[in-house]
Amino acid sequence: MNNNTRIGLGFDVHRFGKAKKPLILAGVHILCGLSLDAVSDGDVVLHAAADAVCGACGLGDIGDFFSPSDKKNLNLDSKQIVNFILNKIKNKFAIINMDITIIAEKPRLIKHKPAMAKSLENIFSCKNINVKIKSKEGLNILGGVNSIACIVNILVERG
Repeated sequence: MNNNTRIGLGFDVHRFGKAKKPLILAGVHILCGLSLDAVSDGDVVLHAAADAVCGACGLGDIGDFFSPSDKKNLNLDSKQIVNFILNKIKNKFAIINMDITIIAEKPRLIKHKPAMAKSLENIFSCKNINVKIKSKEGLNILGGVNSIACIVNILVERG
């Protein structure tokens, strides 16, 4: 590592809601009858990834730009959040590597890993993306079976 590389960490969690909106993770629609309770579309993967970029690049967090109390953010597509953050770092930083851990008891996400990785590669223009899926082992952590969480580590290089 040198002075031109920086690391960021992002985290997000949302509980399952009663709204009839699709479950979206990493920009991929997961057909499972579940949805996440959030102001935006609730994509915990994109939220955590955007926060990781913010952290690595010294931009605070996505809440500084997209307040949950602002009605214009209602049902906002999380790709818009990511694109806003990526525009902030354009010509300043390049994303080198992303390591993503999705933490969920349900739904079963293993078959969606390739689609999520491909979606993230396209959204972030980065080929070095690793997606992992972990269960909560039945423990009542991070909302137990009623939520999905995501942690993202990111490496960026000053451009």
